[in-house]
Amino acid sequence: MSMMTFEASCLARTEDLYDFVDITDDVRSAVAGAGVDGGRATVFSPSDLCPLLVNERESGLLKDIRRAVDRVTAHGQLHAPSTIGSKSVVFPIIQGELRLGTWQRILLFELEKPSDRKVLIQIVGE
Repeated sequence: MSMMTFEASCLARTEDLYDFVDITDDVRSAVAGAGVDGGRATVFSPSDLCPLLVNERESGLLKDIRRAVDRVTAHGQLHAPSTIGSKSVVFPIIQGELRLGTWQRILLFELEKPSDRKVLIQIVGE
């Protein structure tokens, strides 16, 4: 069997500055639609002002992240939004399923203003 490449995207609507949008289910759907048994899924946010975070979607943790960003930006220390999160993340696909830790979610984090954000998903596998 040979390696195949599939591309998908999802649209996430952010509602506010420092908003988190959970795109985990969108990525899982793209993996299921690709029909690969094993491989990897790369998730990419084209916007510098909307990085990806992989973490638990727990309200206290999300508040802590927002407070930390406020503190850093208030002191002029945040020169590049890429210092928070990442533009891309890669996950294994095993037995046809996206593999994440027990409580892990894929979160898009808005650093600018509410907007429709496109996220690209590339799946490589067999």
